[in-house]
This record gives sequence, structure tokens and C-alpha cells, in this order.
Amino acid sequence: MEGHMAVDQERHARIVESLAVSPFDAVVCGSAPEVLLLTGYWPVMSASVAVFTSDGEVKVIVPEDEVELAEKTTEADIIPYKPAGLHALHPTIQSLRAPLIGLLRQLGTNHTKIGLQLEQGVGPASYAVSTQFRSSLPKLLSELHPGAEYIACDEMLESLKAVKTAKELEWMQKAALVAAAGFAPANGLIRAGLRESEVAAALQAAFESAQAAESVQRTSGYFFCMSGPNSAKAAAAYARTRQRVLEEGDLVMIHANTCADGYWTDITRTFTVGKPSERQVAMRAAIDEARHAGLRAIHPGVKAREVDQATRSVMRSHGFGDAFKHATGHGVGFAAANPNGLPRIHPLSPDVLEAGMTFNVEPAAYFDDYGGMRHCDLVAVTADGVDTLTKF
Repeated sequence: MEGHMAVDQERHARIVESLAVSPFDAVVCGSAPEVLLLTGYWPVMSASVAVFTSDGEVKVIVPEDEVELAEKTTEADIIPYKPAGLHALHPTIQSLRAPLIGLLRQLGTNHTKIGLQLEQGVGPASYAVSTQFRSSLPKLLSELHPGAEYIACDEMLESLKAVKTAKELEWMQKAALVAAAGFAPANGLIRAGLRESEVAAALQAAFESAQAAESVQRTSGYFFCMSGPNSAKAAAAYARTRQRVLEEGDLVMIHANTCADGYWTDITRTFTVGKPSERQVAMRAAIDEARHAGLRAIHPGVKAREVDQATRSVMRSHGFGDAFKHATGHGVGFAAANPNGLPRIHPLSPDVLEAGMTFNVEPAAYFDDYGGMRHCDLVAVTADGVDTLTKF
């Protein structure tokens, strides 16, 4: 089929290998990031269910109006169904009953230990709304396949998501290139008199019109602008654009989480309105040095906390230790903002870096009632060091 994506053999093999040393005969997932992981297809409204068996069979139940998209990105066995319409008025989970019955019959009695997502997790929305099956999916599976044992497989899935394949790294590089288009106008745009909302809207528009997006099926993202005292509040777990008017001398933080076909970025750049002050120059010098120290520390086999220590020690040496209020980074790829995404670049992290891991490196300094500065790059661990995916 024209435009069909070849199966990611590397990803398929890794899942089979993980299942071989796990208690699971199969895993069943209904959230968009995990369906993407297991099948290569990024669902639109998270109304798809993927099944991956220990003998390597991959099937995905997909709403019939998403089949065209699915066929372009997966070689899994696609089972279409009709979740809603004039024919019936009931929850989506009820429409899944028939296709699940057929699928579970195929699994038979050889697959009695089923892995499900049963623990707390973080997942990005793939559309303006995202289906959440919650307990209804395990309940339906138990009803249709009562002889099986259902076990949490969240830890295995998180470990699989942490290390990207060569193809997944290509997609993340594409995602970074599309994101770069959103940041491109920032230097010429940011000036006194504009509202944060105007700046964010202009960068969002540049991102959405990026020519680089022609190489992907779907892009989405969020650009945020925080200026002056508001940029100091960016140390929080979420970003927020407001109506504040930029003033001369402000620090202006631009943060973005963007996505290309399900692969996410986490990027921040900080600008100044007018000539930077001595204080701002000192902040930038410390952050730049900390960033380079962190990047130099990244190698396979290195403990993640050593990367955090490398950045944090530089910030301390410049007198900004207390102003660096969060961890140096966290895993990025199947989600953007997940502080528990592996590897956790945190002072207490037990994680060890492996080639293929992707995460952010974001040294920063925040001062209440004044402003904050952060530089956040998306990086990938290579066989001999690190590749910065956000080279702008």
C-alpha cells in the first residue's frame, strides 16, 4: 500500500524478548502511547485496543474511521469496529465487546496471564478528547475471558518506552525539526508591548504551518510564553500563558511540548526584552555551563543521578543552587511531561543510562517576583555519548 510504514522489527523483537522473561502470555493496552509502542499506530481518540502475544502476534482494534490512518503506520492485524453512530447509543466499551470476543477466542487457553495497565501513569492526549476506559476494560476482559489472570504490566511498558529503536529516534528527530519552526520567529518577535498570549499564538502558528510537518501524518503541540515574574513560576509542574504585557528588561520563557505522530518533545528557550542585565548575563552563563556539563556526563552505563549532579554542581558553583528548583530531566518520547518517565535525571534516581534513551536536560534558575531562565534540550544517548536533537 502506498505510504505504508514498514514494521519496526527492532521494536517487535524487544517486546517479544521482554514478554519471554515476564509472567505475561500477552499484554492488552487501550491507551494511545502504549498502542503506539506495541503497534506503531498512534490512535486519534484513544478508542483503540492493542494486543501483543508472547509468540509475537500483534493485533489492534481500531475505530473504522481511523483505519486509513492505521494502515499507513502499522503492519499489525487491524480489526475495525464502529464505536458510535446512529446505529446505537452506548459507551464505546460496549462496541468493543464483539471484536474482543473474536480476539480472545484466537488467544485461547494458551494465553491465561494477561498484562494490563493497572497502575498510576501519565499519558498525553492524542486529540482534544481522549477515551479513558478505566476499570471498564479489565471488567469486560474478565467477563469475556474469565479463565485468565490479569496482572499489572506497567513497569514492563515503562522500561520498553525508555529505550527507543532506530526508527523511533528518527521520528523524534522529525518531531524536534517541526518544533524548531515554532521557535524560529521568537528572536524577531519578542518585544515590549506584546502580551504573552500574542507571543504564544504567533509561535503556535509558526509551528502549525511548518513545512517540516509534511513528512508526518499528524502534528500537535502547545507553545507557552511566560514573562517577567511569571517566568519565575515556570518552576511549577505546568506551564501557563497569561495576558501580561512584556516590558523592557523582562526575561521571556518560551516552553513547548510538541508531537509528531505520537512522539513528543519537551523544549524551552529563554529570551530577554532588550539588552540583558548583568544579573541575566550571569544566569545565562551558569545555565550554559551547567548544560554543557550535563551533556558531557551522558554516556551509556552512567547513573542518571550523575548527570543531575553535573548540572547541579555547576549551578551551585555560580551561586544558583537554591534557584535550581527541579530535577535536571526525565524521559521524553511517548509522553512529554512525565517526571517519572525513564530515565529520571534526578538527585535520587537509581536509573542507569542506555543507548537509545531519550530525555530532557533543563538546567534553570528561578527567582520569585523577578523572573526565571531555563534552557531545555531534548537528547538521545548514543553508543559513545549523546546526540542533542534540539540543535537550535
